[in-house]
Amino acid sequence: MRELEFATAPSLSEALRDVESDFARDLDARIDQEIDGFLNWTLQMEARMQLGAARYQRSDLRVDYRAGYRPRTVTTPRGTYCLQVPRARSTPLHFSVFERYQRVWKRVEDVLRDTFLAGCSTRRTGEVLETLLGIKLSPQTVSRAVQRLTPLVEQFHRRALEDHYRVLFLDGVTQTIRTGARGPVTKLVLVAYGVTQSGHRELIDFQTAPSESRAAWFGFLNRLFHRGLTGDRLELITSDGCAGLASALEEIYPHVPHQTCWAHKMRNLADKVKEVDRRRICAAARKIYLAPNRKAALAAFRRWQNRWVDAYPSAVRSVANHLDTLLAFFDFPEHLRPSIRTTNAIERCFREVRRRTRPISSFANVQSCERITYAIFIYLNAKWERTPLTEFAHKS
Repeated sequence: MRELEFATAPSLSEALRDVESDFARDLDARIDQEIDGFLNWTLQMEARMQLGAARYQRSDLRVDYRAGYRPRTVTTPRGTYCLQVPRARSTPLHFSVFERYQRVWKRVEDVLRDTFLAGCSTRRTGEVLETLLGIKLSPQTVSRAVQRLTPLVEQFHRRALEDHYRVLFLDGVTQTIRTGARGPVTKLVLVAYGVTQSGHRELIDFQTAPSESRAAWFGFLNRLFHRGLTGDRLELITSDGCAGLASALEEIYPHVPHQTCWAHKMRNLADKVKEVDRRRICAAARKIYLAPNRKAALAAFRRWQNRWVDAYPSAVRSVANHLDTLLAFFDFPEHLRPSIRTTNAIERCFREVRRRTRPISSFANVQSCERITYAIFIYLNAKWERTPLTEFAHKS
């Protein structure tokens, strides 16, 4: 009995871990071997069918002869496989393996795009996916995967729009784009963000423009109008107070009330006054939009105006000239007012855009900028589908 050595509990656990590890490795290797063998066998069968004969087979049905092989890799979520693709002397051979498994390759492209859009550079994306795919992908491969978004971007810009929005937010985000000899230039991405009658948020569309001029906004809004967003159900449009945009709105959506963003107005106000008075002026101005109703807001404005008009006439005038559009939100129920008196909703989307585009520094062209913007917008729209804003869902 001395020859018998009884295993202790720790040694059994260690042995079990070794067995599990060896089994997993052996299983992965066997699966890879079977997949590789199946794909190469399929290529041989398809070559036989197209040539009318197997290798070294005499047949009256033969249409051509073999001419060796050429290596080709197929990348799948399982890994990368090197296949031996049969060749013929003069007949071009076509293999459904590559067409059939294009769907699998598309899944790999989706992973590439998602990793890139999550914030990794093209080089870092290839490095991250090396462990999954078994091959290091070049930055050019990642770029080509992202470039396949271009037709989807064009479809997004041309799709018909439903006129089911209750509130529309309009604003622009800056991006740097290289334009050849001129070097990097700053352009505006004009954005339309809507909240539907059911309370669902949606980034409706965007357009790259040289600036926030009236012509740029008019062209953008005019296309939205002719694609279906006629504004018949719109109750309010909130914007940053850009004069060009306000002028375009008067022509495209003249019947829709316009709200000037208080957040933008407060920042502009702070820039017009001395630092020593900034805190007091802004604190008093906040009482205007925090008033319980329009009448109280007008009274708060008059007190603020009388107090500061002599010291800062231009600052007071900047508020007085836009007072009607600054107070438009008071026509809505109280629970909606904080959400519609500023463009903060669309600014939160811009933070996501900036977070993703900051590592890029500058885009090579407008198309690359639009591909990234489109991908971010599609991601946010999908994320919002299941989470409507309850405060907008019921009209009151």
